[in-house]
Amino acid sequence: MVAIVRVGALLGVFFLGSCSQNLNMSRVEATIQNDIERQGRRLSLKSVICPNRVQKQAEAYFRCVGQLPDGGEFTINVIQQDDQGTLSWDVPSSKVLINLAALEETIQDETQAAVGKRLAIDCRDTYRVSKRGDAFECDVVGPGTVAAGRVESVLVRVTGTGDLEWQEVVIGNVPGAGVAGAAGTPTPGAGQSGAIQASDPNVSDATAESGSPDGSPSGSPSGPDATVGLGAEEEEEEDGGDRQ
Repeated sequence: MVAIVRVGALLGVFFLGSCSQNLNMSRVEATIQNDIERQGRRLSLKSVICPNRVQKQAEAYFRCVGQLPDGGEFTINVIQQDDQGTLSWDVPSSKVLINLAALEETIQDETQAAVGKRLAIDCRDTYRVSKRGDAFECDVVGPGTVAAGRVESVLVRVTGTGDLEWQEVVIGNVPGAGVAGAAGTPTPGAGQSGAIQASDPNVSDATAESGSPDGSPSGSPSGPDATVGLGAEEEEEEDGGDRQ
């Protein structure tokens, strides 16, 4: 069975306390960039670009753009939780950046639907740069015995179109339990397979902007919140909300 789904997003929350009526956008950019790099697998961003000036306003929405060193760009959705500088942000998976926390959830759900057992999947990190033709493994944590045998891990491949395909690596599978691999040939020791279609941001989507959202940011929290306390005592001299 092959499932085509869209992966979700990971939510981060942080606080920027100050007396200014505007957010310190330089601090917003730096905080988001540091969090994403910290949660990624050898991930280094060229920059995070947000609107130049944003007034503090509860439930107001704006969008930032993450840039990779090779020129790839991805969207970061930001919502103000209050008018005091508490922000939440999420990074929807795209064809340039994989949200591994969302991928884990998808594989777990699809495996449970296929074999009637929910396997605990660990892809080790939260974000990973998506490179076409790349392949990596996610571990199965704890007991992974199904009818076909013991699921050792899940092999994930990035297709030529930037989508994701995955297949369980089964040890000691029963005769006839294997299914076709990515190339269409029988794969020994292979179990349930699936696929994930990543969203494809275009130029208009990858633009830093502020305003009211058309709807809630796509996806929902798929992993632990990244929380950073940035109180007023840590603030540098305010510049009225502009970048330094």
